[in-house]
Amino acid sequence: MTGLMEQRISYAEAAHSKVFFSCAKARYSGSVTFWAWMASIVVHLIVLTVFGIVKFSPSKVQDRQQPIPTAKVSQIKKFMQTAPVVPKPKIKKPARDQLAKGTRGLSPASRILGDAKPCSQNLGDLAKASVSQLVPLSSIANLSPKIEFFGSWTEERKICYLVDCSGSMQGTFGQVQRRLAESVKSLQPDQYFYIIFFGGDKLFELGKGKLLRATEETKSAAYNFIESIQPAGRTNALAALERAVRIHDGRGASPSVIYFLTDGFELTVDDVQELPRKITNLLKQFAPGTKINTIGFWPQDDGRKMLEIIAGQTGGEFVIVSD
Repeated sequence: MTGLMEQRISYAEAAHSKVFFSCAKARYSGSVTFWAWMASIVVHLIVLTVFGIVKFSPSKVQDRQQPIPTAKVSQIKKFMQTAPVVPKPKIKKPARDQLAKGTRGLSPASRILGDAKPCSQNLGDLAKASVSQLVPLSSIANLSPKIEFFGSWTEERKICYLVDCSGSMQGTFGQVQRRLAESVKSLQPDQYFYIIFFGGDKLFELGKGKLLRATEETKSAAYNFIESIQPAGRTNALAALERAVRIHDGRGASPSVIYFLTDGFELTVDDVQELPRKITNLLKQFAPGTKINTIGFWPQDDGRKMLEIIAGQTGGEFVIVSD
């Protein structure tokens, strides 16, 4: 476009030059004609100059000031194919020690299957349940968290067994020992227990005043302790109860329930009136939340009534054994 403009200007200059020379030749013809042609030439030159500046110059400036944005095709394609970034969820991997421990606990297939051999058997026979596959009810009962002692059940975790071993228990003490060992055996590892035998004005304890955790080791020690006790002497129930409510665990908590087993009391008339009140005061002072489940072995009427009162005022239950 610049060349076109320059060509136009050259043509105009040539034309006016031609006119100029023509006018020069005829200037002697008249001064008015000469100056008219000169004025026309000047005006045309100015117009052509302004036209070239206004028409063509801004386009160059505009082209410099507003560059056209460009992008490579490969960059656009890469941008369109890029998937949105989504953070991965955090997954906690199991520790290697735990995996190894779980693997060690698995038995090999040869041990589980043994030397199994294929055998021919009807489908109907396979559908029938064999007696050896059935789970006995006694095994299901062992899965229960409840603890039983002579028909008295509890779900408490901290238990104290308070058992009469006086001479009057001579004929039935073997049964008491067996049932006590069975009750201790049913304790779960998260439970605690304590055993006190009272007779002959003495107390025989398993532990040193603190509840024992029901581990296999402590339960095994309890079996030996129970077997070593022999009934003798007279009954001193109040001293035994006072000791039982003072037992506690490592944090100072008292037993949740006390199993109190006896065949009766050796009490005077005053003792019959005072014993319930003394037991109430002991519980308020040392074990306000403890229940006492009483178990009577062929008790006399006065002993049975006393066991009922003790259980009733502590929120426990009374069980009588007569066979």
